[in-house]
Amino acid sequence: MKPIPTLIVDDEELCRQGIRMMLVTDKAFLIVGECANGKEAIQAIQQKKPEVVFLDIKMPEISGFDVLKRIHPNEWPMIVFVTAYDEHAVKAFEVHALDYVLKPFTKARFQKTMEKIKKTVRERDASAFAQSLLKMISNLDTVHSEEESWKSQQEAASWERLLVSDRGTRVVVEVKDIEWIEGADYYVLLRCQGKSYLYRERLKNLEEKLPLSQFCRVHKSAIINLSFLEKIIMDHKNKYFALMKSGARVGISRNRKKDFFTLCRDKYGITT
Repeated sequence: MKPIPTLIVDDEELCRQGIRMMLVTDKAFLIVGECANGKEAIQAIQQKKPEVVFLDIKMPEISGFDVLKRIHPNEWPMIVFVTAYDEHAVKAFEVHALDYVLKPFTKARFQKTMEKIKKTVRERDASAFAQSLLKMISNLDTVHSEEESWKSQQEAASWERLLVSDRGTRVVVEVKDIEWIEGADYYVLLRCQGKSYLYRERLKNLEEKLPLSQFCRVHKSAIINLSFLEKIIMDHKNKYFALMKSGARVGISRNRKKDFFTLCRDKYGITT
């Protein structure tokens, strides 16, 4: 079988890199390009004619769904959706795609996707696949409705619980149990009493949704739970840190030091 021309579309560089690293391990795939947004994806699909596209759903301005809307169905490649939505939202469209992978994906799960692609290409069932995608596009309103319903349910819970990925499974994390949060591009790391969970959300957006009475931004890349703050310490370079009950040291930036110290002193009686 000739190598399968494959296109990677995702607005996150780390995700594109992860997909690329998996694909290059299998000679059955030939990466013909990578796109960081929907506009680039439309051009690449029309010009490079990939047979398979790993397509991110949630992208700014032009989503993965919108990419398909702007391409004639006769030109559609086989699509593997890449998504951070949980299984509830995925059910609305999973039957119409060749496959889907949840972020962050595991090696085992991605390898299953690659085997499914190779099997489908061998069987050359592209016509039936295109018809399935066409049906999905016609039902996008239902898809979006289910996504918004899922988001509304999360917001209604006042962010008391978060659904996160953990080694291929989904885990519920109580917000009150999060000791501190570390920003990492489009994701954050939730530090919870010895465990860390990856959650798709910008730190700035997450800060706006967390209860101000409990969480405080101490650095451009860190938020701490004041319930777990043990004390404030200073090192030999006169840099300040929030020492957490777990023993973790979280840096306190100069820009946020004054407001943070005032909050600790006035509300919690914690001093340096």
